[in-house]
Amino acid sequence: MTTTPAAAGFLDLPAPLHGNTTVFWIFTAATMVMVAASVVVAIVETWRMRSALPVVVFVSATLWVPNEPFIDTLLGFQYAANSPAVLFTIAGRIIPISALGIGAMFFLFSWAIYRMVESGVAMRRIIGICLVAGAIDWVLEWMAIHWKVFEYYGDNPSRILGLPFTSMAQNCFIYSLMAASILFAAPHLKGWKALLFIPVIPGCYYGGAALCTWPAYLALHAGLPTAVFLPLAVVAAAMNVYIPIAVLKMAATYNAGVVEPHRESTGPAITATAPATA
Repeated sequence: MTTTPAAAGFLDLPAPLHGNTTVFWIFTAATMVMVAASVVVAIVETWRMRSALPVVVFVSATLWVPNEPFIDTLLGFQYAANSPAVLFTIAGRIIPISALGIGAMFFLFSWAIYRMVESGVAMRRIIGICLVAGAIDWVLEWMAIHWKVFEYYGDNPSRILGLPFTSMAQNCFIYSLMAASILFAAPHLKGWKALLFIPVIPGCYYGGAALCTWPAYLALHAGLPTAVFLPLAVVAAAMNVYIPIAVLKMAATYNAGVVEPHRESTGPAITATAPATA
């Protein structure tokens, strides 16, 4: 599909996409399962921890949805115009109800990684969880792309079955960046200060996309040739793997240094790199 740069420097929206309605509802059902799971986890973790932190992180992740049209412009991404259940439309960009699943995944996997780090789970296992999260996303996206529920548009040679490999890497490890933000912030979110975390999860996605994937986005919107685009996409994919993991390791070390002194009176310390012992 060929598109042309708009005056603002981004690709114009291509012709409206018309997807398979049956697959839309199947895809939506899968995302609603994740939404329900995220609500259950938030409630259970709030009760278990006797803390507002899980709710605050959940709200932060959920508030990703209003940002979707803006990041879609950067990604070169659009949903089908005939989506039967639409949340809202901004600047001609339709956001269907299935987009709620994005925030649900942001919460579920970033929270899981945060708790794993706090429990001293080895980094290689955490990386495995990131890959599982990414694989779930890939399967859902490939199904949706094939049946035109949404698409990545533009002359993008990095696509594998319609899904750019830069997005494949990003959708594995963006959760590590979000978990790192929780690790950095959690020791300081006391009382009303917990509300300061609400914009953080959307900010992590914006920051991660801008920091890690900008070479590929530049190539896409500038219409660079394949010989230039692909090396830039490889660099972007590598940054989407290395930077979130590096930041997560730094956050784990920081969190352990801040939190562990307060645990000395309650039991053995839990390190960020090795399982705690009884």
